Amino acid sequence: MMKKLPVIISPYIKTRYPYNKLKICRRCNHFTVLGDEDCPVCGKSSLLGVEQRAASILKRSMWGARVIVMLIWAISLVVSQSILQTSLSIIGGAVLLALLWTLQRRLTPALLRVELENLFHKEAYTLVAGLANDREEAIKVFHSGNKPLAYEMLREIGALVHTDQLRIEQILLLQSFMLRKDMDLMIDPLLMDHFNTDLVEYIGELAKIRRDLLKENTFRYVLLHEIQILKMEQGDNILASVAGAAVRMQRYISLYPYLIMRYAGKLPKDRFLRLYRMLQSNPEIGTGPLYEEVMRVYNEKYKWDEDFRSTGNETELK
Repeated sequence: MMKKLPVIISPYIKTRYPYNKLKICRRCNHFTVLGDEDCPVCGKSSLLGVEQRAASILKRSMWGARVIVMLIWAISLVVSQSILQTSLSIIGGAVLLALLWTLQRRLTPALLRVELENLFHKEAYTLVAGLANDREEAIKVFHSGNKPLAYEMLREIGALVHTDQLRIEQILLLQSFMLRKDMDLMIDPLLMDHFNTDLVEYIGELAKIRRDLLKENTFRYVLLHEIQILKMEQGDNILASVAGAAVRMQRYISLYPYLIMRYAGKLPKDRFLRLYRMLQSNPEIGTGPLYEEVMRVYNEKYKWDEDFRSTGNETELK
């Protein structure tokens, strides 16, 4: 069995959009999500956020439009043949320039998004190559022995690159660590479409130390691959831990009653007690096959337990 490492993982800094951390080099046009100031390719301190790059391009485009309007304004003044025409040209040019300026200011957020899309589309190949180079850098760090840093690098890349290969690499690194409750862990970004034993084992660990991270996507994944999970050495225990995590919220009990019902008998006492009390206190979920199974387990294992008797309900299933 592989010995797990005690490590410290830096908290993941979330941004509104995944590309907020993406940078591009002003000199060599290389993309990276890992660089701070120095470009990992040319080594120059010339990295610029992609939003700043798009804003710079947009600013030049806006000034180009303003210059064109001012040129038209100047030409109209030159060809004016009377005081009236000159006056109209001055007024019309001023109004047109003011209107253009106002529209540009109001439309700047939308225009910036369009400029970003154009940048990503135009530099698609360079972007892919840059992120592939980032992954190679992470692999080098891994081989150097700094596994926590390698995971942090892959985690940053994974916000933009959604491939199963990258997810598996992150999961394998996480599975080599001694996971703790205080760690900044995640599960949703690591879920795959197909069955993966390492992912299932990771879910099982989270169900014990960070059950709050297990949400609907995880429960659906487990249900989809339940038969394959049961074939694993500790599959039934993993499923019981996941069922125990589902007991955390009434919503999950309502959504996944049969998952909980199948493993109610294997739940730890504290999780079963919580499930028992929630069913007793919520008539809308306290009926049906799940309720019957919970009462069967209660009568079989906990009927005389003082913790359960303190709920004030000692009803037996007849």
